[in-house]
Amino acid sequence: MLSWTPDPAIVPWHDVQADETWTEGPITAVDDEALLTVVGYGCEVVKTEPLEGLEIRVDDGGVTVSAPAALAGAFPAIDIEYQVKGTTGHCLTFADLPDEADEVIRFVPNPANTKDWTLRVTAHCADALTGIAQDFTADFILRVWANFDPDRDALREAVHARRC
Repeated sequence: MLSWTPDPAIVPWHDVQADETWTEGPITAVDDEALLTVVGYGCEVVKTEPLEGLEIRVDDGGVTVSAPAALAGAFPAIDIEYQVKGTTGHCLTFADLPDEADEVIRFVPNPANTKDWTLRVTAHCADALTGIAQDFTADFILRVWANFDPDRDALREAVHARRC
């Protein structure tokens, strides 16, 4: 049986703010009985929703996960409503807010405080006696906490730019 480091039973395995930069790992596995030799690793993100900015490095030494830039896209806005010369429009990011918008009417943030992503790590092993290949997987939970400050600041800037 394989022992994983860190322990996948600890949930969440990694707990971060969406605007943090971080690196965690390597995630590794070892056979306590020395009957199996780990010959490589694999990793997949098990979630229908992508997590832009997440980087996964897989090598013979394990799996390392990082966010070298903020994971701000993890909590996209529900709606930004604006007006251009009396005509209402909608967008999802402040970057998409037209320069010609006269007013920001409404901002609806994502209501979630946290979101979890599952990293399924696979240890590819060979039986020391027979050489038969076997794969073992463990799920690690990455919990990302929302930080509403960047959207708050962007909303202030957008409103201020249109009122000055």
